[in-house]
Amino acid sequence: MAVQSEIAPIRQVLIHTPGQEHNYTLPKNTTEWVADESGQLIQNPDYLLFDDIISPGGMAAEHNELEDVLTAFTGQDHTYQFRDLLVETLQTPAQRQELYNACCTLDRKLYGTENSVDTQHILDLEVADFATVLLSGRIDKPTLETVFKWPLPNLIFTRDIAVALNNALVLTWGRWPARQREMLLMNHVAQQHPLFSSFTQFDFHKICPDLFLEGGDFIVLDAETLLIGLSERNSKESIEAVLPLCFGEGFTRVLLIDLPKTRSMMHLDTLFSRISATDIIVYPPLFHDQEINGHTVQTYCLESGQSLFDLSPVPQTLTDCLRDQGYDFNAINCGGDEPLHQVREQWTDGANAFTLAPGKIISYARNSETTAALQQAGYRQIDAADFIANTADHMADDQQLVITTASAELPRGRGGPRCLTLPLDRA
Repeated sequence: MAVQSEIAPIRQVLIHTPGQEHNYTLPKNTTEWVADESGQLIQNPDYLLFDDIISPGGMAAEHNELEDVLTAFTGQDHTYQFRDLLVETLQTPAQRQELYNACCTLDRKLYGTENSVDTQHILDLEVADFATVLLSGRIDKPTLETVFKWPLPNLIFTRDIAVALNNALVLTWGRWPARQREMLLMNHVAQQHPLFSSFTQFDFHKICPDLFLEGGDFIVLDAETLLIGLSERNSKESIEAVLPLCFGEGFTRVLLIDLPKTRSMMHLDTLFSRISATDIIVYPPLFHDQEINGHTVQTYCLESGQSLFDLSPVPQTLTDCLRDQGYDFNAINCGGDEPLHQVREQWTDGANAFTLAPGKIISYARNSETTAALQQAGYRQIDAADFIANTADHMADDQQLVITTASAELPRGRGGPRCLTLPLDRA
């Protein structure tokens, strides 16, 4: 298995459909800042990175549509569900004991919680029920009991829990406590499941225990060039730590883009997606301007053997950075030409598309201005049901496609189709 491109036909991909964990997200989990006893604003320790209480059933239905599009293209056996892989790695008492102990240790470290539920009772659960406890933090029968303080609603965004760079798999570690149990579970699955045995694995948290890194900031532009966002979710030190691996996997240059450290632009892929040999979707201020909301866009270009700390950043637009490296993409604007729509649809992940094959992409139906811009660029819009019913015809057709999926609930977690998918193999 290997990933050397954003646009080569997807052959294997990892997703996670919303499950029981979404039933336990509360209103107090949706606010990033709260007042302490003195009235001062502090970061909410119980923030779970969702902007609203979602409809679990509605979100699952939308995700099922995305899964159906993926499986129609990859085949039923090559779109993997994270929960299924987790269950398959929990077949022995030793596997369950080890992972449960690790999760309990992490919960105590993050929240100071002491588990009062009988450990043996949890370990004796049917394996599927035990997996549900790890994901939801709850036992729901015969009565509801709390095992871990909070559920894992963000696991649907599998893009962030690992990064496939050619034949290497970087196992990441989230900046926010809300995501760290996800990464712990992914680490377990990667080490235990044969699906990942062909990868060289890089356990980022083990190697860099005080640093953070998430997959949404990595874009494999092609076999030579890797784009990385310096965002609110990682640091220069984090990127420096993975540079030797990147070059060791055959990339000849790494382009680093210094992004505003804001939630609306939490990862590079909230602003930029490559969708064909010639086309990209971009949030225009990043691509065309040197400044976003008072933040000066800066770039670094690194080659093997260079240290990020030995280079000075270049204040320049992303378009200039890419052209300096020989790329001349056709930029399709997220939100079209109107700045108001650009801001609105960047928030609902108009710039975050998933490429099935060159020029055939999945996008959210709600981002109508972005879809219109794609149509003006020569893309034909079809809805997911049409693609699923006529996949062979649509893929045989040379015409460029934007496949739109239902999206009333999924964007409330701040992620688009690219965020919802972790490619493991591209042709």
